[in-house]
Amino acid sequence: MKNKKLLVSIFTVFLLIFSSSMASAKVMWGKTELKQGQIGKVTILTNVNATKINENTLTQDKRLKKGEEYRIYSYRVVTGIGYYGLGGGLFVQKSDFVKYETPSKAKLALLEQEGSINDDGLDPNAPTSFKNCTELRKYYPNGVASDHPAYAPKHDRDNDGWACER
Repeated sequence: MKNKKLLVSIFTVFLLIFSSSMASAKVMWGKTELKQGQIGKVTILTNVNATKINENTLTQDKRLKKGEEYRIYSYRVVTGIGYYGLGGGLFVQKSDFVKYETPSKAKLALLEQEGSINDDGLDPNAPTSFKNCTELRKYYPNGVASDHPAYAPKHDRDNDGWACER
């Protein structure tokens, strides 16, 4: 009887360990988990404000503290200034006070194995800044809109909100 209880206990522990290893693993990137739809992250280098953007109106909303990391889901240009989209309608201004990074190919491959990457038109292997349109078109042959992370006003000669279009 004791052997049977011991065997059942060992089997139960084995099942718990095995089932937890089969659960979807998190892909960690620094302090944050890499998520579906995420195009990058920012690390706050100096305390800054996050803003809400309503059309072209900016409203201070939240204080972001030095050392914090935030997922980035979009990029937007308002009156010639770039803003990283944190989600939930919050944005942080592109500046020397925040460090923007894109995930490595290895991290994206891990996330893809989990079946979590959207077909959102973004090339996860592409840099977010390009020297010229020739370089940008290697990744985005038709150019990019102003809400795309790779958009830069210097590549939008006709100021129509579309960079490097053909």
